[in-house]
Amino acid sequence: MARSQARSLNLDRLLDEPVDWRYKSFPAGPSVPIRSVGGVGWNVLGGEFMLPVMVLKDSALRHNIELMAKYCRDHDFLLAPHGKTTMSPQLLKRQLDAGSWAVTAATMSQVRVWRTFGVDRVILANELVEPASVRWVASELREDPEFEFYCLVDSVAGVRLLETALGDSGLERPLQILLEVGPVGGRTGCRTPEQALEVARAVDSSRLLALAGVEAFEGVISSKTLSGTIDATDTFLRDMRAMVVKLDSAGHFAKAHRVIVTAGGSAFPDRVVAELGQPWDLSRPIALVLRSGCYLTHDAIHYQQLSPFGGRIPETGPLHEALEVWGVVLSLPEPGLALIGFGKRDVPHDLELPVPRFVKSGADMTRPVGGGVSIFAVNDQHAFLKMGPGEQLRVGDLVGCGISHPCTAFDKWRLIPVVDDGYNVIDAVLTYF
Repeated sequence: MARSQARSLNLDRLLDEPVDWRYKSFPAGPSVPIRSVGGVGWNVLGGEFMLPVMVLKDSALRHNIELMAKYCRDHDFLLAPHGKTTMSPQLLKRQLDAGSWAVTAATMSQVRVWRTFGVDRVILANELVEPASVRWVASELREDPEFEFYCLVDSVAGVRLLETALGDSGLERPLQILLEVGPVGGRTGCRTPEQALEVARAVDSSRLLALAGVEAFEGVISSKTLSGTIDATDTFLRDMRAMVVKLDSAGHFAKAHRVIVTAGGSAFPDRVVAELGQPWDLSRPIALVLRSGCYLTHDAIHYQQLSPFGGRIPETGPLHEALEVWGVVLSLPEPGLALIGFGKRDVPHDLELPVPRFVKSGADMTRPVGGGVSIFAVNDQHAFLKMGPGEQLRVGDLVGCGISHPCTAFDKWRLIPVVDDGYNVIDAVLTYF
């Protein structure tokens, strides 16, 4: 498989941004540029930061980036990490520097962010139907011959909207299209082979569009058990594979120099590799692309339970948790109840609530939290923590928690400190939501 790494990013303007009052948690005082925060001597738990604070552990980030890059290399897959997880150009740069082929986006505003920082290959893993967005893409493609852009279609109506919006764009090269297939009850995507073939014929009939491959997202498939979900995922991916072969046999990839086949969230990349990584017999070369995003930081519950690394893929070892949120004990209003100073504005709560992991009392070292401790509810700015007999917190203690679902963690923080294992600040990453 041809392997062309995406161009790295230009972060000069971002790194010159001053760290000041705009960023919650960071110490008050004279501002410093982002590029210099690692030299200030801050420690997140040393009394200078205003809690709550979410941190990124550098050692875990490095481990996860290297693990996924090696996994893709070993199985001859390209990696286009889903940028919506972090929306951080600095973190994407680390992924690109490790060999990522492209970035995946979910919305056109995300595409615009990545283009601003110089990304030259983007997969929009979504349908593109809005005229203003189509015209903007056409302008980018027209002005930059090196820019590769792929978007999805799952209907003839979508094809016609693209044609109409591109009609007077002056674009001399066709827009690269990935036909999306989706499971019944899922999100977008063609539900039947007949529908997929109809859409492919509509793309073929257009001089403005070219069918470059097939896309799917298997992460919306679920069953009552993990084994049932895996079986259903495997069946869906086999059907996707059969669809690619059928489209190729019918000549629908005639305008493409290679066929892109892409799937893979962060829960089942192993199933994508198992089903799509087997040998292909197509009329032209194939590029297999994983689009996982949450692997970068992992989490404490959701992906901890679903991720194949160190489990279904035992030879790799597990991913490491890179995200932690720290809050202070504000009140102990009733026996066994502590109110912690973070809430829905600070932590993800759509899948699971934060998991207490560490406690720091005054100048003492951090220690593991005692048994029987859990967070059972969150308000806008408060977390309700149940204390078991093995833990007696005090007002002013700091509590560090793992989180679930990275995709709804990063959007709550504009600037996040990157720390070493002693919580010393070595960098800070800016997000663009």
